[in-house]
Amino acid sequence: MEETLMRVRLALTLAVRDQEVGVRIEAARALERIEGASALEHLAVTAASSDTAAALRALYAVADVGGEKAFGILLTTLKNPQAAVRAAAVKLLARTGDPRVLDPLIESLEKSTPDVKAIILEALGEFREPRLVEVLLSQFQEVSGPLREAVITALGKLGDLRAVDPLLPLVTDDNPTIRERVADALGRLGVRAAEEGHAKKVTPPA
Repeated sequence: MEETLMRVRLALTLAVRDQEVGVRIEAARALERIEGASALEHLAVTAASSDTAAALRALYAVADVGGEKAFGILLTTLKNPQAAVRAAAVKLLARTGDPRVLDPLIESLEKSTPDVKAIILEALGEFREPRLVEVLLSQFQEVSGPLREAVITALGKLGDLRAVDPLLPLVTDDNPTIRERVADALGRLGVRAAEEGHAKKVTPPA
């Protein structure tokens, strides 16, 4: 394996000097990807360390490398004992848009500190997955304060009209932040309702 990697690197090093600009660019990118992949093992160890700053740097470097192995490292980091590192992993996983992160994120909800839980709840709103509305509404009944605010925001982003009825009474909530979040969420849901109504009007009968 090492011999193969050495030969590939040598070939790409030669390609970096190619007379064609396009070849040089692709060769340079290929070398960067190889270096990143080679560093993943070390980055995974650092991401699991007790040094929070080093772990966070390593985690963002893992995300930059990308690929299946990096994805697996990010998933593993959801169980990191450090809240700040878990929170970063949630954000980076949500950024991938990969639906495979949904179950691990939902599972992490029950085991997370309030700060991390709020980040997970808001991240879930980025996925257009119908089954998430039940997850979010169940959380809506259980949480208060900043966590409820996060659920409201996520329900608005999710765009599922089943969230309208639970949210409507909160338009007159005592907390102005809740009222603000509800107004934004209902605005998003109202747009969705208008779009669906328009679509039904313009769809010709079968």
